[in-house]
Amino acid sequence: MDRLIIEATFEDVNEISLLKNNNALDPNATLVLGFKIVNTDQVIHAFSTLKKIAVQHSFELVICKTMNARIYDIELKTNGLDEPVRINNKAITNETLGSIEDEATSKTAMRIGLNVSPEENWIPVTSINIKNCEITS
Repeated sequence: MDRLIIEATFEDVNEISLLKNNNALDPNATLVLGFKIVNTDQVIHAFSTLKKIAVQHSFELVICKTMNARIYDIELKTNGLDEPVRINNKAITNETLGSIEDEATSKTAMRIGLNVSPEENWIPVTSINIKNCEITS
């Protein structure tokens, strides 16, 4: 599956939340990409493609602040793709962003998952970066 098809599929993200796991055996937090139950098979297929890449290449999560408060662009960077997977113009609450920042500073492992997957399905993230990104025209 092509990166552009993955991006087009992920445009349908309608909620971003952070699920903290209090289980001592698995303390990793999960950034959950929320989708409506419309194109579930396509979303899971796109995510599975990224999981296959994650077997050989690490992923970095970059959250870019935009000119609009609480609207962010998300990038999933990896050497396994020609460019980052971009999920643009998504709302993230201040509470969720604060929790993501806490996870980033605590150096706790984090992962990305889906709300529409019937099983535990995630991609490990090796680093998290929240920053002001360049605006291109």
